[in-house]
Amino acid sequence: MKPKIPITRNGHRMLLRELFHLRRVVRPEVLEELHEARGYGVKIENQQYLLARERHASLQKRINALEEKLARCEIFVGRKFFFKQVGFGTVITVKNLYSGDVNRFQMVGPWESDVSEGRLSVDSPVGRGLMGHAEGEEVLVYTPSGDRSYRILSIEI
Repeated sequence: MKPKIPITRNGHRMLLRELFHLRRVVRPEVLEELHEARGYGVKIENQQYLLARERHASLQKRINALEEKLARCEIFVGRKFFFKQVGFGTVITVKNLYSGDVNRFQMVGPWESDVSEGRLSVDSPVGRGLMGHAEGEEVLVYTPSGDRSYRILSIEI
């Protein structure tokens, strides 16, 4: 049995919304294209049919991948903290001590991470390095591109 992957409620809703859109809006369009192209014959010269079939296969692959993700994910509701520490779902503000950059991240699961949107995966090297640390601590994180040092400025629960 594969391990459960943590996800926030918003991340779960995003995956469900995408799956619903693909099933209810995109799939009927693709099937209509496929049906129309099939009317011209199922021959190797019928490029419209080949493209429609390829689009249908890639759409079905994406739908299957989303269904598998939803089956493996576990919505993380939160927990009570007796003291502030970096954990799943917390929003943290960190300062890179080498460059001086200050960033704000929400700690999320791997399927909903997007650093440009401020969502950092708990499975990433930086995310793993920051987990469990408290406000004000300086943390040395080992990444593939080299060591980085961060100071945790604030933690919001």
